[in-house]
Amino acid sequence: MKNRLLVFLCVVMVNAGAAAKDNLAVLPFSGGEEGEGDTIAELFSFTELSEAFSIIPRTSINQAVAKEQNFQLGTNMTDPDTAIVLGKQLGARYVVSGSITSLGNRKLLIIAILKIDELRQIAGDFQTYARIEEIQDKLPGMARNIIDAVTRPPLDAGRLAVTPVEMGNNTDSSVADTLVRILSIFLIRSGKYLVYPRTASLEQVQAEYDTQLSGETADEHIVSMGRGDNPRLVLSVGARRLGRRNMFNAAIIDLESGVQLIGRSVNYDTLDDGISAMENLARELTGVRGSLGDTDTAANGEKKSRGAVFGYGALNLVGGLGSFIQRDWGGGATLLAGYGAAAGLIGWELSLDYEDKLAGIPGAVGLGVAGLTAVYGFIRPFVYQRNRGLTETADRINFALVPGERGGTVVRLSYTLKF
Repeated sequence: MKNRLLVFLCVVMVNAGAAAKDNLAVLPFSGGEEGEGDTIAELFSFTELSEAFSIIPRTSINQAVAKEQNFQLGTNMTDPDTAIVLGKQLGARYVVSGSITSLGNRKLLIIAILKIDELRQIAGDFQTYARIEEIQDKLPGMARNIIDAVTRPPLDAGRLAVTPVEMGNNTDSSVADTLVRILSIFLIRSGKYLVYPRTASLEQVQAEYDTQLSGETADEHIVSMGRGDNPRLVLSVGARRLGRRNMFNAAIIDLESGVQLIGRSVNYDTLDDGISAMENLARELTGVRGSLGDTDTAANGEKKSRGAVFGYGALNLVGGLGSFIQRDWGGGATLLAGYGAAAGLIGWELSLDYEDKLAGIPGAVGLGVAGLTAVYGFIRPFVYQRNRGLTETADRINFALVPGERGGTVVRLSYTLKF
């Protein structure tokens, strides 16, 4: 009897644990080649997500998608309203949506997870790949980022609504839409804002907020969707053309006072460098220093392994080659100058006679400069990845050998202030 009771209690506990999992719907990812988005979404649902959530079957999701006319499987992205509608139909507490965009000869996958009852984007991630086999290896890491974000205690941060991009003349709407989604991811990672993606314009959001303050609700659909409690802050974004360059303008506006709290603008040439521009823009908007990417994350969203970072450090021993490969032009130029100065000092030493009063000094200084340059070159890839503010500081330090007032050579160190 006791054994049966124990078995019964164990079954009840297991069922209770299973029931405690929140339902998660992974929608087919839009964009990409035929069937690519659905395949990647299915692979994504097979990751650790299945251990942290109760995954809604693909058959149920496909049936709901077939009935939803606003769902896009082509080049367009799934808007948050459609994702929320599908999530409610499926009985999901969380919905994961994704999009695939061309990035030169590679592809960019962006995913986002929405919390249905709050209409809030909990987290997001992005990775690039050339072949679908490559992204399969990156999906587990993206899944862990999603799980960590959901299980993390909610932050005491400002509530920020993100409206669609306002397009200027001759702007690529697909690129601008992609970049605002990446900007949202960086804003979430900053920890300063809770992000609420919206499909309404700034004017509509303002009117909606004013209606809420008046105690009236003009749109019952908004309340039924959980939008009665609207964010006070809104991010307004505009995409423009500046000659041959693209301009991305972003401003955070307080809906209650109607005042712009902060506004910034960045330029970019292609979607590839637009990604790093979005990280810079997010830092400007939030005041957060350092990288907003994951550990050892490059500007294009690809995680760099420790081995790759060590490799860049080793290549820096050859005239700063590692930094040049990383497109870290400041670091490469600094290393090249350091090795050049060391070679010049050692060459000077070799030209002196043994009895010369300066014999030994240039060589010793040259070896010291070479050693310091080598150490800097090895550390540079780690600093460049983790904290670009620190590298900018390092780049402003100037080192030079100048003739002394009483003869000989002295070391001059200076720091360039940037206003």
